[in-house]
Amino acid sequence: MKHWIEQPYSGYLRKHDMGPDVEITQVGPGTDGGEYLRRTWQPVALTEELLDLPLLVKLLGEELVLFRTTKGTLGLVEKHCSHRGASLEYGIATEEGIRCCYHGWHFAPDGTILETPNSPTNTNYKKFCHGAYPVKEFKGIIFTYMGPPDTVPDFPFLDTYEDYHDENSELVPYSLHYPCNWMQIAENTQDPVHSVFLHTSISGTQFDDSWGVMPVLDWVKTPIGMMNVNVRRWKDNVWLRTTESILPNYNQAGAFWERPDDEKAFQRVATTRFFRPIDDTHTHVMGWRFFNDSVDPDKNGDPTAVGKDKIDAVGQLDDREREEQQREPGDYEAIMSQGPIAIHERETWVDTDRGVGMMRKLVRDGIRAVRDGEAFTSLPAEVSGVVPTFTQDSVIERPLLDGYDDEKVIREYGKRYGEIVIESAKVKPEDRKAYLQAELDKLHIDKI
Repeated sequence: MKHWIEQPYSGYLRKHDMGPDVEITQVGPGTDGGEYLRRTWQPVALTEELLDLPLLVKLLGEELVLFRTTKGTLGLVEKHCSHRGASLEYGIATEEGIRCCYHGWHFAPDGTILETPNSPTNTNYKKFCHGAYPVKEFKGIIFTYMGPPDTVPDFPFLDTYEDYHDENSELVPYSLHYPCNWMQIAENTQDPVHSVFLHTSISGTQFDDSWGVMPVLDWVKTPIGMMNVNVRRWKDNVWLRTTESILPNYNQAGAFWERPDDEKAFQRVATTRFFRPIDDTHTHVMGWRFFNDSVDPDKNGDPTAVGKDKIDAVGQLDDREREEQQREPGDYEAIMSQGPIAIHERETWVDTDRGVGMMRKLVRDGIRAVRDGEAFTSLPAEVSGVVPTFTQDSVIERPLLDGYDDEKVIREYGKRYGEIVIESAKVKPEDRKAYLQAELDKLHIDKI
């Protein structure tokens, strides 16, 4: 039997014994994919989730306990006590660490065993440590690094975290649960054409009717991953939009309710998010929603509707009645309905799927590089200042030109725009908007 069938009513002839692509979908300890994902900082939980009691979490296939000492120091340790395996989720936070409920073993946030009170004369405990990972709290999200302890990278401070353009952004952290593999969520971000159908013509307009215009597409590598460049004709304007994937599993996306009526040079992100694997078949989508007058001038967004298991956009989580999900499906329904782990072998690709293929290849190349002992490539291990990123929207007034094939014109604009966006990362963050404006002013078909 084979993937393709060539006659009607022939489901019986379809090949059914197809399995997942384990190389790029496995995340557990000891797997190639898991080792790759452990080379960068990953979100653990929202700050609001960690109260006075330890919090049991699962990340990259490992069960861990997140806690805060009574002095405020964060710790992330292996779930099972090194003594007899009782769960430290029932432990008691102390000034110095966490104490197991069963026999009182006492662990510091870094895994150092401080005391074994059920055997006061025992000194062997000083020879080993309990499993633990470094943690960092940042803007309402707690992160960890689970890779080799001798190569802990700097925490990456993305340029979008700072206000360089007087936008006075409010960053609201959130976390959503998806019952599927992280890869199928991440690659959705490199499939911008789905917005024409899923978010506009099929389910009705979920954001703005401008999203229903079929874009001219390209995909470009960046120094930290890849981005799609999608360009749409909107009346006398040309809307140029980029959405990036930061390897291995970060993403930034622009305004939800974008309407390209007015010219703009450098509009930044509406969300920075992380596709945080729980295990092979469950994922937390975690990150921040950005609220400012640039990405949402009409105030369609709602900061109070963002947080644990909630987001201010339709179709992003399992929060609706079944009938409504069927009548007006969104990203959640389309992504999780592919199955716990999407079977790539049964897909039938067209040319607009090139971005998905490119992303899978980049992830696969990264996995193999780490497996073969090469350096992890994407976010720099040492960060001096901010990390330039590449998600943005620009709108330029360029009426239709007589005698020109407008699709070819728009394609040339998109090609040059992708180059400009990459080049703009070389200037200072505070000068980037002016640089983009100057380069966009030069963007005319007779000068390309």
